[in-house]
Amino acid sequence: MNKTPFAFVLYGNPVTKKNSPVMVKGRSVLLPSEAYRKYESSCRKALQVLKVQEKLRHFSMGVSMCCLYYLESKAHYPDLLGLLQSTSDIISDEYKTINHKKTLYTKWVLSDDRIIKNFDGSKIVEVNSLQPRVIVIITPLSTTIDTETDPYIIKQLKEENNLF
Repeated sequence: MNKTPFAFVLYGNPVTKKNSPVMVKGRSVLLPSEAYRKYESSCRKALQVLKVQEKLRHFSMGVSMCCLYYLESKAHYPDLLGLLQSTSDIISDEYKTINHKKTLYTKWVLSDDRIIKNFDGSKIVEVNSLQPRVIVIITPLSTTIDTETDPYIIKQLKEENNLF
């Protein structure tokens, strides 16, 4: 596997995935805010362009992820943890329930956000009203069955090495 870092930029004002109570079919449900849904849609369109240009890598083993955030303004200043969660969810594979079974719908950058082992160096860099964005740098980590603790990644390693 290629262990070199992979970087890409998602333009637009980074938004956290704050959930808002919404009435759906007569019952109250928690859904991501409208601002987040718009941001997610914009980011996924950008990722789709990267996929078409064959400049999008996919990771299924442990990674280190660094996110550098450039905000549009200080208004509604987000917390870093919320931004990291938002970015992680957006770039993780998307699943849908089809015939009562969880099925891969769209492959993005990460097979699952649980493969992120650390967010070293991530920070809100500055306010940049002209070009709000997040720079995402993903570095694959060396992973072995002997040292890995996550059952999801252990399963991936066993499948990769035909140990089933």
